[in-house]
Amino acid sequence: MRIEVLLVPVQKPRLDFYDLVVVIDTLRATTVISKALESGAMGVYPVRSISEARKIKGMVPSTILAGERKAFRIEGFDLGNSPSEFSPEKVSGKNVILTTTNGTKAVREFEKYGQVVAMALANLKAVVRYSDKFKNILVVCSGSHGEVSLEDTYTAGRYISFFEMPALNDGGIVALSLSKKDPVEILKSAHHGRYLSENGMEEDLEAAVVERDVIPILKEDSMNLKFFGGVK
Repeated sequence: MRIEVLLVPVQKPRLDFYDLVVVIDTLRATTVISKALESGAMGVYPVRSISEARKIKGMVPSTILAGERKAFRIEGFDLGNSPSEFSPEKVSGKNVILTTTNGTKAVREFEKYGQVVAMALANLKAVVRYSDKFKNILVVCSGSHGEVSLEDTYTAGRYISFFEMPALNDGGIVALSLSKKDPVEILKSAHHGRYLSENGMEEDLEAAVVERDVIPILKEDSMNLKFFGGVK
């Protein structure tokens, strides 16, 4: 098995195509995608912009708008980007149109490199089980505003640690070096974790480590729109 880790999404992958592309945005997009699917959402549509989200809402049935800018809910949207908002009461039987500062953009940027799954600390073990059959894997850390994020790098390292002696690039080696640290400590010390806590969203750090047996796989609907659907 070969695992290539991009610590920021502006890095260029070594290959043109991979068996699997694992996109990470632990705080908070990929945690939210997992929680929404666990709560019964029919699909989660990752989009780059607010205008695109509003456009797709008029095309996809039973939709709600969700997302953030600078960590706060977008004006006029139904939900923000806190996992606690994505309860069965709010999202079951719905399609969620999601736009975030980093995570959803990374998904759309790397969808052309292979089958995409969304991973966070919460669903890490489920994605590890799913990944076992693949040989060439690209792991993309969404980062924060183009910079390396501690929590995404740590999540990538935890993922790598489950496999026996995979071939790694330097990004993978860096990530693996963090993998034995405590996840709560990592989240609390990470820049974005501290930012969320300072703005009253410390519950999102706790939600990030709640285990969820969900594998969000990027699929295509009848209108050729990309969405995440779950595989238990």
